[in-house]
Amino acid sequence: QQKLQRIRSGVRAAQDAGKWTGRPPAGFEVEDGYLRVNPAEFLHIREAVARVNRGEPYADIAESTGVAESTLRSLEADRKDLYLAGEAEDDRVDDALTDVRPLEDTRAEDPDFEELRKRVERLEEATDVNNR
Repeated sequence: QQKLQRIRSGVRAAQDAGKWTGRPPAGFEVEDGYLRVNPAEFLHIREAVARVNRGEPYADIAESTGVAESTLRSLEADRKDLYLAGEAEDDRVDDALTDVRPLEDTRAEDPDFEELRKRVERLEEATDVNNR
């Protein structure tokens, strides 16, 4: 009982210090205890969720993106605003998003996907994701 209390206290202290203590959301990773965006993965997930939001069939999106249908359904139900508008209630997630901001709200009628693709390329170059 006391050990469990110490563990919970330690987790709370880490979270209060801005550290991430659980599994990171899709498109994010944990570096040195802090949540960080994996730009290429985040934007890949974002595009998949945007396609769900536009009404494309889950199975088609899953097949073309490699993101499982169950994951797409979960993200659309629980984290749609995070991926489509870059809105996060958790300050730690919000802080991590600074690497990919500004994010155009893809909930709009006509999102500029060409600009999004260009931003993905710039972010990949900046983070050199191919050489990790």
